[in-house]
Amino acid sequence: MAMALVGCPDERATVEVTAEAAANVARAPTPNMIVEVGSVRSEAAIDAEAVRAVLRDAEPAFFTCLDPDASTGVIALKLGIEEDGATLDVASLPATTYGTDDARACFERIVAALRFPTTDSRERFELTLSLEVRPRHEL
Repeated sequence: MAMALVGCPDERATVEVTAEAAANVARAPTPNMIVEVGSVRSEAAIDAEAVRAVLRDAEPAFFTCLDPDASTGVIALKLGIEEDGATLDVASLPATTYGTDDARACFERIVAALRFPTTDSRERFELTLSLEVRPRHEL
């Protein structure tokens, strides 16, 4: 599977993600942290749960953006989505309270590489990610 920007390298690069590389991300020092979707809002008729699923699937990539000091906060992003689900643009909103400029830029690059559920017309929707550093509880 090819995905641009896993691990936030040069945004012009495409990174090939292999099963071994994905396993290495899961073994990074962040498995006790969680990146939780706080809210998904849109004026368009979108499937918010499908959007949440896309973001949950990107959690291993988001781990690479976390600041090493185990800080917590919110990444508030506004993005536009094409008819085919491609991301048009991503911008941080003033409500963002998480991390360094580099960490926030990393989240923006990863979200920009994602493909979301489609709508009937080209619409924009606001996405807020809540980042909480806490032990991941396994069931």
